[in-house]
Amino acid sequence: MSELMVSAGEAARRLGVAPATIQRWVNSGVLHAERTPGGHRRIYVTELRRLIAANRPATLSGPVADWYDVLMTGDPIKVKTALIASRLETGRWADTADEVAAAIAEIGRRWEAGACQIFEEHAATEALRRAAAACAADMRYAGDAPTAALFTIENERHTLGLALAELVLAEAGWRPIWIGEGLPADELAPLFAKFAPRLALVSASAASRPTAVACYQARLMKPRPTRAFGSSLPVAPPGGTKPGRRESSPSRTCLRL
Repeated sequence: MSELMVSAGEAARRLGVAPATIQRWVNSGVLHAERTPGGHRRIYVTELRRLIAANRPATLSGPVADWYDVLMTGDPIKVKTALIASRLETGRWADTADEVAAAIAEIGRRWEAGACQIFEEHAATEALRRAAAACAADMRYAGDAPTAALFTIENERHTLGLALAELVLAEAGWRPIWIGEGLPADELAPLFAKFAPRLALVSASAASRPTAVACYQARLMKPRPTRAFGSSLPVAPPGGTKPGRRESSPSRTCLRL
């Protein structure tokens, strides 16, 4: 099968719709699909790019446009300057992360539509990762601040969401312990034994195997202090928040890349 074709499930993931929607679009002629000898639908990537381009705004505006321009420079120094300026303007790292997430999503959509090269997407995300890490390195923590471990599941390389979440956590009074990419599930127990984190922030993307995700979930559900998985992280100050207030919402602090 041609590498320029994807399954209906992958097409649904790329377009952000349900698999049933893909089936409906194919049946109605919105998308053209081929069938494998086994009867499975395969959709040309060019078809997906055409549909994405047709439904994408011609121009960007507001913070998304500003962030898009900065990120596409691929310059970590410029991105760090923009991060700090945004934090001063919004008043919270969580709100800054919202703005950045929207721009990163736009870069992804443009790549899917063929309007952005792979090297440009990589340069933009790497510049953001380095800039966020530099901002985190400048932050100071209280000596008795509770700790939070940040890492991805094994074979998962996407750490950009964690980099932004680190800023949100630190601002909320946590001391992040950066483990980074690919912590083996077998090392979860030693990690907790050594650092005793009160919170674990674990990242997994849509490309991660469901069985691998389930393995980490099962191990993290064993009796331990506070834990979180993927993007499901209510970030609150260690001492708690006022009734009815959350420091940030799960989907606003982590990126799904």
